[in-house]
Amino acid sequence: MPRRAFTRWNHCLFILFFFFLGFFLGLHYWEFILRNDCSSSSSSFLSFPSKPIMIKSNSFYNHFQYRTFQTCQNHTSNIFLTIAVLSSHERLIEYLPAIFETWLLTSTIEIEIIIFLEEKYLGREEFIEKLFFKSNKYIQSCFFIVKLKYVENEYPPQKKSFYAMKFLYTYYRHRTSWILRLDDNAYVNIPDLIKWLKSIDHKRALYIGQGGTGRKSESTIYFPPKKYFCMGGSGVILSQKTLIQLGPWLDQCFKSELRTNHEDVELGRCILIHVHIDCTNAYNSKVLFYHHYGPHYLFGIDFTTSIISRAFILHPIQNRTIFQQLFNFYRRQQQKKFQLSIWKLSNRENYITFFNTMEFDLVRDIHYQLIDARWKTYINITVQSYIEHLQKLWHQRSSNWTVINGKFLLGYHRIIPRYGLELIVEVLLNARTVSMFPSRSTVIRKRFHIRQSFVNKYHIDSREIINIDLNKKEYQLNLIVVSNNRDKTLLRFIHNFQYEILNDSYQQQYFTLTILYFQQNNSIIDQINQLIVRYPLSIRLIIINETQHIYNRGLGRQLASEYFSHNQLLFFLDVDIIFTKQSLINTRRLMIHQLSVSSCTVYFPIIYSFFSHMFVNNNHSIIDVRTDSGLFSIYGFGNVALRKRDLDRIGGWEINNYHWGNEDVNLFQQFVNISTECYIFRAVEPGLKHVYHKKMCNDIKEELLFKMCHAAEINLLGSQADMIDYIFDNKILND
Repeated sequence: MPRRAFTRWNHCLFILFFFFLGFFLGLHYWEFILRNDCSSSSSSFLSFPSKPIMIKSNSFYNHFQYRTFQTCQNHTSNIFLTIAVLSSHERLIEYLPAIFETWLLTSTIEIEIIIFLEEKYLGREEFIEKLFFKSNKYIQSCFFIVKLKYVENEYPPQKKSFYAMKFLYTYYRHRTSWILRLDDNAYVNIPDLIKWLKSIDHKRALYIGQGGTGRKSESTIYFPPKKYFCMGGSGVILSQKTLIQLGPWLDQCFKSELRTNHEDVELGRCILIHVHIDCTNAYNSKVLFYHHYGPHYLFGIDFTTSIISRAFILHPIQNRTIFQQLFNFYRRQQQKKFQLSIWKLSNRENYITFFNTMEFDLVRDIHYQLIDARWKTYINITVQSYIEHLQKLWHQRSSNWTVINGKFLLGYHRIIPRYGLELIVEVLLNARTVSMFPSRSTVIRKRFHIRQSFVNKYHIDSREIINIDLNKKEYQLNLIVVSNNRDKTLLRFIHNFQYEILNDSYQQQYFTLTILYFQQNNSIIDQINQLIVRYPLSIRLIIINETQHIYNRGLGRQLASEYFSHNQLLFFLDVDIIFTKQSLINTRRLMIHQLSVSSCTVYFPIIYSFFSHMFVNNNHSIIDVRTDSGLFSIYGFGNVALRKRDLDRIGGWEINNYHWGNEDVNLFQQFVNISTECYIFRAVEPGLKHVYHKKMCNDIKEELLFKMCHAAEINLLGSQADMIDYIFDNKILND
């Protein structure tokens, strides 16, 4: 009896021992599985300590060195959208500040953003820590950086992509409703994207983006016919159900099912094989997930307002300036939608430029005229919008036809004084069948009547310059004038500056005058020095000895520009110019405004040039702008405002031209050659006037230049009416 009891007791002990042994082995086994990466390595795919860590409350985010501490707190809370950004340490230098300054500021507490990097980097990371420390208080969402173990910086980022998806599956499959996989050089229109995603059921298996089938110039991607992968650059969206179904297959896809080097193709293949869905091929996916194919990537030119206003994601964005321009555009769009007043920072000076202006000529504009060729780009954008609307309409009506493309043929316009602009536009549309075999196509010619009112009665479009410290030295307008052997004219210019600017203590701080003087014996240096003593911060004199350098306006302007720093504003003026205070204020404000929205701007004002008094002796004041006193010189480029670094960009002024003119025309042409990168602005400025002087054309040996000089001289001799009166009054023509 005791032996049987002992045997039964031993039996119970053995069962209990193996139960606890199995429990602990199972616990460590599942912990190993959850923390295993897409390779066969036994270490975790994060840069975690090698010792196993059990995740406790509020400890998950502590594993990440770079994070927003205030918002990354509760790892158990539900998230609506998780944004996974693939990047590298090298690219972070450019794109991390751009993300911090723009679309990240529009995120909310229901969003988490994760940047995935390679494990090791030999460079320094202080800038990352400074960015996170500086921006912590401005960000509402949780934002942190994950370094993926055993991942190197390579392109295409195949391994990084799969490891990132494995991380998301492990820690986010039960927390998040949506996953957005993104490149670091993409801009996300978060408010519109969130609104759109909330209209879709995340419990359905969905794989959303811009559908692709591979490039024709490359080898096949081995996808079945009519099946698509989502292109990675412009964003890939996975629903929660898709992530849950995909996660267990990520290891197998990465180890044995890869057929190309493209990470977005292989992710699509994995989803197609194991989740049995392919990327959406909606008619507007290319609009919502916009990828630009270059060769230029400029805001307002390549990324047009029509494209930007409809897109959830824009890719690729080349630099921080364009990120900021997109951010400002979307912010203004939000303000219009909710009819809010424009946000203004306290203790800042703001300038607003209004856009709704139109020149009207009653005789010319009430009749229909051919549309100017410069309108073609804008009309083509409108035609494209109409085609997309038509595609949507036919799709909703389950039509057998769709519009493929269209183009602007011709058009007319006129102005109705009591209403606005009226257009008649003809376009050519190419349509074809979508569900009929064999496919049929046809060409449709369509005419549109369009009216655009002068002013929107609900609001006036405006752009506000904000967050600018206008007292900085880089926002001073620095006038530069070059002179020799024309002392009276130079004195008039200096006294003009003294009267308009130096006598106004408030405006003094915003303007300076630099005089580069080719010295001769009859110099006025002493008089200039007396002014410099009175205004040492406002006037600078640079003297060039003419025994060493013969007078050359281009050389003089280039030498004077070297006294200024990279970001300072320069305004080159002819010594014959007379100006008003308001004209200088206008020029300065214009340059500040344009440079706040464009990385490069150059301003060539159209100035008023006085006629000579050869044929008439009138008593009009020199400040009067009259048709019989002068004209606006459209083809004059000698007066120009720009930033020093933009002048350096084109190589500076021409310094080898020792005769009249041409260096200003060549400067203008240099900026025209890079007009896709630098905005050229021209406008009439009545406050800048050129006083007539006889041109020295006789010493010019080059025939073409001589003809240009002679034509310019003749053009300013007098008005046609005065010259005709002179001819008849003096009976120059024989009967």
